[in-house]
Amino acid sequence: MADSIREQVVAEFATRISADRALQLDGASELPAKAVWDFTETAERTRYGTLSITLGLSVGYMAEFDRVKGASKQGNEMLAELLEDALNNDPTMGGLAQSINYIESTVDYPEPGQNEIAILATFEIVYETSSTTPYS
Repeated sequence: MADSIREQVVAEFATRISADRALQLDGASELPAKAVWDFTETAERTRYGTLSITLGLSVGYMAEFDRVKGASKQGNEMLAELLEDALNNDPTMGGLAQSINYIESTVDYPEPGQNEIAILATFEIVYETSSTTPYS
């Protein structure tokens, strides 16, 4: 059976930002590393009878902390890279989606003794499916 539209959207977004799926990032990970988690979605019926679905995705991006560069500068560079990868391409992902929206982010600065810095970002992707099947 073919993948659902949701699965195709998540897979395409993960590929776009070079991320693994549902991977736990920690200091033991090979860094830099990105992971994407598909966590929520809401649906509305359109006037044409399809479902307009908003899919929430969390993205984690972890790297080794560069003490020479500094946490703020490195965090801002990492966030900019993630946003560039996610948003500076076809927003429909080849016709799979209507839009990709950046919602929010947090920089997880390293505490004393830590060697990793991380970005946690949230995106919403809007796509449509038939009201009777998630496969079309």
